Amino acid sequence: MSDESTAPESPAPSPTEALAELTSDKEWSADFSGANGRAAQKLAVERKSALLRGDQAEAAPNVPEHLAEAMENSETKPHAERYVPAQSPEDYKFDWRDAENVEHAKEMTALAQETAFAVGANPEFAQATVKHIQERLPRVQPGMSVAENEGSLDEAVARLMGAEAGATIAAATEAVMSMPENGRQWVQQTLRSLDPSSAAWFTARLARTHRAKRP
Repeated sequence: MSDESTAPESPAPSPTEALAELTSDKEWSADFSGANGRAAQKLAVERKSALLRGDQAEAAPNVPEHLAEAMENSETKPHAERYVPAQSPEDYKFDWRDAENVEHAKEMTALAQETAFAVGANPEFAQATVKHIQERLPRVQPGMSVAENEGSLDEAVARLMGAEAGATIAAATEAVMSMPENGRQWVQQTLRSLDPSSAAWFTARLARTHRAKRP
């Protein structure tokens, strides 16, 4: 007869397992999408961010080996420093000029932090990107957005990147697909709302961030 009091306890799920369990929960997903109101969405974002912090704490330092090596070389260090990713979502700081109120700004910050962290963006690089996008969006003239001009983004990327256009779009697409769903929707909507030249610039930044994680 076994003694249940001496039976080993089941190990607690790792942060990665806990995150997978959370994101598969339909009720949490509805809250995270905003379907149940802003307050519920805020709590859902905070729950996921807390798990992401735990997952990061468990993991090794979030610096690709090739970047770590480049940081040790005086010649390559200045360039490598521009692409060293954040160690935590809280490393990202953003200023939202178009936020409806303080709570909205907090929600946008949480969304941007999670999205930037998912793609491994450098904090300063991400902040500069968001700042420029916020400056460009109000200047888009009626009828001049990517959404209103089919094929304009591909054409603008081709003008900007030349022979590297195809590879740039592919890398940017991979970066977007690595984002959480809400972050992916936010970035895709932003690309559609920008003028083609600004959207091409944003696309190149996404591609650059994605490539920086590779040797």
